[in-house]
Amino acid sequence: MNNNENTIAPRKVNLHICGGNRTLVDFERVQSVETPMPSFRNKPNKKTGELAVSHQPIAHDALVTRAKSFLDSNGFTIQDEVHSLARGDQHYFGLFAVDHPNRVATDRGCVIGLRNSHDKTFPAGLCAGDAPFVCDNLIFTNTIKLARRHTRNILNDLDFTINRALGKLFSFWHGQDNRIEAYKNFDLTNSKVNDLVIRACRAGAIPKSKIIDVVDQWESSDHTQFWDRNMNSLYNAFTEIYKGNLVALPNRSEALHSVLDSEVSFDIADHVENTLDMEVVENELVEV
Repeated sequence: MNNNENTIAPRKVNLHICGGNRTLVDFERVQSVETPMPSFRNKPNKKTGELAVSHQPIAHDALVTRAKSFLDSNGFTIQDEVHSLARGDQHYFGLFAVDHPNRVATDRGCVIGLRNSHDKTFPAGLCAGDAPFVCDNLIFTNTIKLARRHTRNILNDLDFTINRALGKLFSFWHGQDNRIEAYKNFDLTNSKVNDLVIRACRAGAIPKSKIIDVVDQWESSDHTQFWDRNMNSLYNAFTEIYKGNLVALPNRSEALHSVLDSEVSFDIADHVENTLDMEVVENELVEV
């Protein structure tokens, strides 16, 4: 007799669809990237005469290894991962599909995003997102968004930064589940959709060149699950267009949520305690 619990594989997000394939590399390639030496201030310290560190790059793979270590030690399963390098290997972006035995069954998978730069373009950072299993349309949320600048003590603070963010994953799941439910319960007309698409464009959720693409997805989604005329179907129309642009995705996700949440009167803070949108600067947490 077959045991269905042992034969049915868990559903997973297809990260290759989420991120596109233009700059994906294997982790061994990430590990081979040389980390630049630190740079120093021009003027020496008046007391010690030493030149203080002004920019302390960290290895791309160090960020990945520490994040994966936290997930593993706290019972999370990494179902899949993809890695991307750009700008002559100076920019790293990784995606990790994760699950946990205590996660309530849902039709969406959780994805962790990590990024790092060697050229001062952006801080080492982490954010959380999710994607429906049916189409793997990834979107990030500002429920968890934490960064650490590349200053002197970054290596000392990195574990704290990662643990603080990933410790909020269950809150993120709860908040996002409630958001999707609110979207599903909010019906839309075509005229209202046109208004929302323009408002989202002005907020920075999509470029002007993608307006028609979003409308086309709304009018005839590639997936029958999103043929309902509600906010969730419009949400999916946007995320379908987002595929392949990981660099712009966090900011566009935040802009889209601001517009759609306002329309359905949804406030993530009502469903998640202590949302995390912080930046660590030399052992201090600063709201951003």
